Amino acid sequence: MPISDIQIVAFGDPSLTDNAHAVLSNCQSLGAKTNFLTSGDGESFSMFNHGVINWRKLTNGIHWLVNSAETILSGESPKSALGAGMTFGELEGARMVMIVDVPNNPQDLSESWGFVINRIRQIHVLFLTPEALDAVSKLEGVSVNNLLKEIRNRGLVPHVCCYIKNQNRALVEHSLGSIDVVTDEPLEPLEWLARFICNLPISESGNSGVKSACLS
Repeated sequence: MPISDIQIVAFGDPSLTDNAHAVLSNCQSLGAKTNFLTSGDGESFSMFNHGVINWRKLTNGIHWLVNSAETILSGESPKSALGAGMTFGELEGARMVMIVDVPNNPQDLSESWGFVINRIRQIHVLFLTPEALDAVSKLEGVSVNNLLKEIRNRGLVPHVCCYIKNQNRALVEHSLGSIDVVTDEPLEPLEWLARFICNLPISESGNSGVKSACLS
């Protein structure tokens, strides 16, 4: 199966400046079929009518639904929409990607991270930015070196990952082991995540398949 057969939906801010849209844009550049969902024209994102989104239809048959934890900080409507998307997407067989970053107001991290923890069993790929890796480490009282493994073991998330830009280093804790590899070229963290989710469904199974997706 080529990347052109991979179908990815993301939900996020209409400003198109959030992490969910950044990942989706990178996936589109790689050749995946993409669809970005947000509020309607003229609507306030914080209070938009999220009930008009037909999540069942829009997530049916797709490979990934990409969300960013920062979205829940934009208001009750985005928070409800994100939750509904995850619930219906799961029922339709879509796999969830959740991006965790440090919010503009770092004090809001506990709220966005709390949402992730409450939904942890629905997430298939949990990606922490390098900044979030440090911040969540302090929040959880777990060392940076052990955090990804601790999250995976505690939440049973199939893939918990991070990309360290200044080291070109991809880290993935998954159900069959641990991956720690250096990519051939320097990548932005969200660019690496896009490559990873585009290649994971078309890679062979097992540890070697995860490693291949890390380096693609």
